[in-house]
Amino acid sequence: MEQIQLHELTIERAHRGYKEGQFTARDVTAYYLGRIAAYNERLHAVIQVNPDALFEAEAAERAYKKGVRKPLLGIPVLIKDNIETAGLMRTTAGAAAMRHHFAGRDAELVKRLRADGAIILGKANLSEWANFLTEDMPNGWSAVGGQTKNPYGDQLDVGGSSSGSASAVAANLTLLAVGSETSGSIVHPSVHNSIVGIKPTVGLISRSGIIPISRSQDTAGPMARTLRDAVVALQTMCGEDSTDPATWETPIGPPYVTCLDVRQAVGMRVGFIKPTISDEEVDLYEQALRLLRQAEVELVEITLPKHTALEQADILFDEFKLGIEAYLANTTVPFKTLSDLIEWNADHLEAIPHGQTLFEQSDSCSGRLVEASYLDRRIDDVHLAKVDGMDELLKAQKLDAIVLPHDMNYDMAAKAGHPTITVPYKRKESGAPFGLSFTGTSFAERDLIRVAYAFEQFVTRPTPPDYS
Repeated sequence: MEQIQLHELTIERAHRGYKEGQFTARDVTAYYLGRIAAYNERLHAVIQVNPDALFEAEAAERAYKKGVRKPLLGIPVLIKDNIETAGLMRTTAGAAAMRHHFAGRDAELVKRLRADGAIILGKANLSEWANFLTEDMPNGWSAVGGQTKNPYGDQLDVGGSSSGSASAVAANLTLLAVGSETSGSIVHPSVHNSIVGIKPTVGLISRSGIIPISRSQDTAGPMARTLRDAVVALQTMCGEDSTDPATWETPIGPPYVTCLDVRQAVGMRVGFIKPTISDEEVDLYEQALRLLRQAEVELVEITLPKHTALEQADILFDEFKLGIEAYLANTTVPFKTLSDLIEWNADHLEAIPHGQTLFEQSDSCSGRLVEASYLDRRIDDVHLAKVDGMDELLKAQKLDAIVLPHDMNYDMAAKAGHPTITVPYKRKESGAPFGLSFTGTSFAERDLIRVAYAFEQFVTRPTPPDYS
C-alpha cells in the first residue's frame, strides 16, 4: 500500500476506500500507528497508544463486511488525556501524580464515539492539567508527555491546552482527535496548527468523564483537518446524558451535516471588527473577509463589547477545587483533595519544574461555592459575557455570527458558554498558521457551520507540514 493513499485522509475518503476494497480499517489504523512511531519522538503529540487499536480495527472490518454502516465506522480517533478511556489506557491529564490512573471506564463522549464505530487510537498530550497548574508552563508541556511541538515549526507556538490533539491532526498522526476547552483550549491550538476545531456550546456534549476545571465553562469538542469531518464527529459526540444536567433539553434541529451547503450562507449577517493586530495579520483578515463576501455573506462592522469586570472576576479557582476533589473521590488514585496533590507535587519538584501557582491559588478557596464573592461573580459572568455582552450585540445588530481573526475574544465566548469554530486560512511570513474564528450565541452551531463551511470552500487548504 502506497503512503499517498492514506495521506490527508478524510472520513468520506476512508469509507469509499472500505467500500471499494482499496484498503481496510486495519490498514488505516496501522498507517497511523506507523506515523506515530516515526514522528512522535519529535512531536510529543501522543502520550500513549491503545494496545487494542488493531483489534478494534479488525472488529470494524468484520462489522463492515456484515453490512453495518455507521458515521465513524473504522475511523481512528485520538482522545485528549484528560478524558477517560476504558481498557489499558491511562487518564493522566499529563500529570506525574496521575501517571498510574486507569479510569476503567469511557467518558460519555467516548462511549458515543465507540457506538458509532470509531477506533480509539490512543491518548493525546496536553498542557498539564489542561493548563491549570501554573501560569508559567509552556503551551503543550506535560510531565508525562513532554513538550508538544507544532509540526509547522519547532519554534512556533503549538497552542494550549489541546496541544497534542491539534499537533497530531496537523501532522497526520490521526484522522480525528478530541480536545477539551475551558477558555480557548480547542480554539487556540486549532488556529496555531492550521486545523478545524469546534468548541461547542457548553452542554451540547456531555462533560461526564472529563477531568474538570470549571463546571460553568468546560466542554469537549472535535478537531480535524476539514470542517466536514469535525461536524460528523460533533454529531456523534453530542446528546443527552442523564448524569450531566447541562445536556438536558438542549435544542433539537436537523443533523449538523445538512448545514454543509454553501447556499445556506447566502444572505447571512456576520459581524466583523477592526482588530488591533499586526499589519500582516490585518491584511490576511481583510483577504479572508473578501472571500466571505464572495460567498454572498453580508458583513457588518461591529465593536466587541468589553467588560473589564470579566477579566478581574475569575470563577475558575472556586470551581476547580470543588470539581477536582469530586473527581478524585471516584478514582483509585491516592489523592482525595487538592491539598493532597499540592503536597505530592511539593515532594516531587522535578515533576513540576514550572511550579503550581494555580493549584495553590485554587486551594485557598473554600470549594463550597456558597460565598457571596463567588455567586456574585458567577452571575456577573452570565450577564456581562452572555446576556448584556455577546447576546445583546448579536440581537442589536441582527447578526447570525461574528468572524474574528486568530483566536481573539475566546474568553468572553467561553464565559458565556457560546460555541466557536476555527477554520484555517493561510500561513504568515514566519510560517505560523493564520485562521478565522466564527462565534455566535448558545446552540448556534448550525449557523456557524453554514458560514464557516462557505468560507472553507473558497480557501485553498494550506500545504500540510512536511512529515512524509
